[in-house]
Amino acid sequence: MRKLSRIAILIVVVALMATMAVSVGAASKPKLGAVMIDLTHPFYVRMMYAGNKAAQDYGVDVVWKSAEGSLEKELALVENFVQQKVDVILIDPIDKIGVKPAIEKAKAAGIPVITMGNLVETDWNVNTLYNDYEDCKMIAKFVGTKLNGKGNVVVIIGNKGNFCSDQREAGFLEGIKAYPGIKVLSIQPSDWDPVKGMRIMENWLATYPKIDALFFVSDAVGMGAIQAIRAANRMKEIQIFGYDGDEEVVDLIAKGEVQTDLLTGAERVGYWNIKVAADLARGVKTDKILRLPTYVVTTAENAALFKKAGIQARYITPEEHEKYANGYRAEFGPKKK
Repeated sequence: MRKLSRIAILIVVVALMATMAVSVGAASKPKLGAVMIDLTHPFYVRMMYAGNKAAQDYGVDVVWKSAEGSLEKELALVENFVQQKVDVILIDPIDKIGVKPAIEKAKAAGIPVITMGNLVETDWNVNTLYNDYEDCKMIAKFVGTKLNGKGNVVVIIGNKGNFCSDQREAGFLEGIKAYPGIKVLSIQPSDWDPVKGMRIMENWLATYPKIDALFFVSDAVGMGAIQAIRAANRMKEIQIFGYDGDEEVVDLIAKGEVQTDLLTGAERVGYWNIKVAADLARGVKTDKILRLPTYVVTTAENAALFKKAGIQARYITPEEHEKYANGYRAEFGPKKK
């Protein structure tokens, strides 16, 4: 109940703050404009929550806007921020090609742009990304190790054409090639929707009598799939591997119902992006591509097994998860002099 209440509280925060700036101080503070894909999705709710903390820590103001899944609206929101002459624009690109005209308008106005979680190739924007390909190649090795190189696997992705989803899918498929005894039965897009994740899993459970492992590229979607597996009373026969590091999935690692999760952490992502934007607003030079450090959340027993198999990673236990997931201020915050 505590975690559900926390999510509910964050959603209320979004409802109150999505159309206004974070509490402002002096008018001279740098102003950031953040255009998100959807500010009702739990991941983005958490991003905004921690992003507001970064705004306080780094002395900037942030206005958050939701594109509601529409590229047309996303472009209009970016153009509106250009007209407002904000200091930096952050975009979670719905389409890496379609967003380029808006970036060009920001460039013409001299406004720095950060594209979050999607590689957009222009000479103007900074890309803040994850280690998607290599991390998911590693997750495939976890699957192969836990299944002793044999079995049937299903994979739930976000959607085709989304950089994060494509990279995670490609990395996993490349990694699983090392295990010819493992068959990928099906890969299905969920559009990042937990309800679709549940329905996909229900169809697989009805179609395939033997499923040995499930990998999903988003914990929010994965929780829908887990709900379907639990309802079918097949939790003990399917080994589950996730991506995001959400508390709900990490709790299941501690219970032995999920094998691994990959911590990016929505709040870490939100805080880190606002930190990068605050730096840009104050003229700090940065690389064109920045990557968020990630951690593998698993049991000590699994970590020992994976290390023995030669899989090197930053391993943390479920008990350590909160320290890393919620320690973004210590990890990315202003350093005390």
